[in-house]
Amino acid sequence: MTSTVPNAVEHADAQQPPITMFGPDFPYAYDDFLAHPAGLGQIPATEHGTEVAVIGGGLSGIVAAYELMKMGLKPVVYEADQIGGRLRTVGFDGCDESLTAEMGAMRFPPSSTALQHYIDLVGLQTRSFPNPLAEATPSTVVDLKGESHYAETIADLPQVYRDVAEAWNRCLEEGADFSDMNRALRERDVPRIREIWSRLVEKLDNQTFYGFLCDSEAFKSFRHREIFGQVGFGTGGWDTDFPNSILEILRVVYTEADDHHRGICRRLPAAAAAPLGA
Repeated sequence: MTSTVPNAVEHADAQQPPITMFGPDFPYAYDDFLAHPAGLGQIPATEHGTEVAVIGGGLSGIVAAYELMKMGLKPVVYEADQIGGRLRTVGFDGCDESLTAEMGAMRFPPSSTALQHYIDLVGLQTRSFPNPLAEATPSTVVDLKGESHYAETIADLPQVYRDVAEAWNRCLEEGADFSDMNRALRERDVPRIREIWSRLVEKLDNQTFYGFLCDSEAFKSFRHREIFGQVGFGTGGWDTDFPNSILEILRVVYTEADDHHRGICRRLPAAAAAPLGA
């Protein structure tokens, strides 16, 4: 299998606030909003019990119905298939019951604190997802051009893979103010986030992911760019994203959306739907 070298960039210490999906485009504390004692809004008492149609019983639909119910309304969920949408675990006919496949959202990053809010609300536990070279992964095999390497940590891989990891760190730091943005997101410093992001949007708005790498002194080596594209970081290779805007990639990297994933299963939508009688 083709796997990964490192997670994106290791940057934080235990004394820093956690990274969350706070920006960079629209810095807003959705997690604080969801957790506010007053709830998401109020409905006049005269409207309590009003039926509201919710189209789709995926996780978004179930969460919307749950919040509508909390306001005193009567959500009616219309779902053509199964509650949970793509957040579903399925088995295989004639196979051992332990052999399953995830149909969609099988993992999420800890920075997704709005999702974590609902996971906590229904009392579910998560565990580390076995991404390549993650702590929860016993071993990873990187196979590139017929050359295979077995690894438990990045230290088990040849030096060139560690060189690529360092090149990616340098590229982000020198070309995208990574440490400054990371600190601003953790501290929820809205003016600083907007200052950094506005400058980067002006500078990189027409730049591709691959062009960003090519412009970096850290990635002057085509071999390093090739390894990075095919092996990648986080969940695997990123060469299919090379034509995309580097701004899209930075949105992922800044918020650690591809790092430290936790596993999630079909129990979440079912647990969230229970108060609705679904």
